[in-house]
Amino acid sequence: MTTRTSTITRVAVGVVSAVIVGGGVAAAALAPWPTLSRDPVSLDVVPEAARSVAACDGPLLALGRDAAAAGAITEAAAANVVAAADGVEPAESALATPDRADEGAAPAAFSADPAGGVPTDLAAASASTLDADDLRGLAVSACSRPSMESWLVGGSAATGASDLVLLTNPGDVAATVDLRVFGTDGAQDPVAGQDIVVAARSQRAIPLAALQRGEETPVVQVTSDGAPVRASLQSTLTRTLIAGGVDQIGASALPSAVQVIPAVDVTVAPDSGVSAGGLSVRLMATAGDTIAAVTVRSVADGSVVSQQEGIELTDGSPLELEVTGMPVGDYTVTATAGSPLVAAAWTSTDLAGPADFAWAVAAPLVEAPTLVAVAPAPGPTLTLTAERDTVATVTALDGGAARTVELAAGQSRTLDATAGTVYRIDPGEGGIRGSVGFSATGLLGTYPVTGSASAAAELTVYP
Repeated sequence: MTTRTSTITRVAVGVVSAVIVGGGVAAAALAPWPTLSRDPVSLDVVPEAARSVAACDGPLLALGRDAAAAGAITEAAAANVVAAADGVEPAESALATPDRADEGAAPAAFSADPAGGVPTDLAAASASTLDADDLRGLAVSACSRPSMESWLVGGSAATGASDLVLLTNPGDVAATVDLRVFGTDGAQDPVAGQDIVVAARSQRAIPLAALQRGEETPVVQVTSDGAPVRASLQSTLTRTLIAGGVDQIGASALPSAVQVIPAVDVTVAPDSGVSAGGLSVRLMATAGDTIAAVTVRSVADGSVVSQQEGIELTDGSPLELEVTGMPVGDYTVTATAGSPLVAAAWTSTDLAGPADFAWAVAAPLVEAPTLVAVAPAPGPTLTLTAERDTVATVTALDGGAARTVELAAGQSRTLDATAGTVYRIDPGEGGIRGSVGFSATGLLGTYPVTGSASAAAELTVYP
């Protein structure tokens, strides 16, 4: 064989081999390969039961009553508190108040240890009333668990208002809190609202005007580091030297595309000829510009009395929406949007007489049995609003027959309640939102029903 022939033969053999190998690789690529798949290893666990804690606002406070100390914060009216735990007597402790200039009554915190590996359900609420030249009205609030994030929707820093942001830390570890104020100029991070140290077992009081003076429609985002805090807002109003009311405003439900305010009490007819406060709704988008709608339904019969759609919301810019022509009655307010928002509603008594007002904040969804305390204040009621069709049960903790409340999706119902009583609410299969309201001549107040500490959610743990 010549050298040329040998070379040609080797080339031919190489080509054939390459084709065979290439074809094998292609066939292998096209053929189904054996596979091995396994779902991620996970374990559903329930967090170890912890001590239940409820922190209260404490007494009503006055800002600048002493002309020689315009910034002094002092006690204006004592708080009457009711508290109960499921099967045990809750422990009460007093909290330090470093921002107050007096030695008045301290705000209270209540706690209960777990039993049988399950958190003990705990509820408390407080009420204060006064009728002074500079402050008058009713302030009610539910004592609640601290949180790492809260949204305060309500109040004002305009002329005539003397609002205070209250930061309560009932725990054993200090917290560092930042306050972001949203208003007509968007989001602001005021120096007075940054790195606020709230020591263990203490309450701080920060004037809202020190954060954003002159702001008429503020929304305050409260974030905490190191330990959770209970955030609330005390709002007071003076109109041309006449006291216009007081309120203690708890945190609203966290931002969501749907916000429900179970009951807003309108006490003055639009055609009565008196100076009525009417009804207004404060909204703010928290995650981008969006379009919102607000529906107001009668609690009594479910009829729609007001519906506004196409409401343009700018991210981080609060909007005050006036709802006019509302007859006397209780109303459920629902705000919906294409992205998360926060919401609260304001109403007042006749402003021409001894006046008061109340902020009703959006309520969280309650899907497990919970305790709710009815503050010792006049004219108490309990309103439940259904998320889906459900049958809820309401039972006084100290005994008595259970009341069954059958609700269709979106339906609300108001029940009479007894002041100073703690109730157990079983929301049934559908979940409910609830609020406790109070009304008397020249007095208004309300607060939402929040979830139970004993409803510890399962956690899915991945290695």
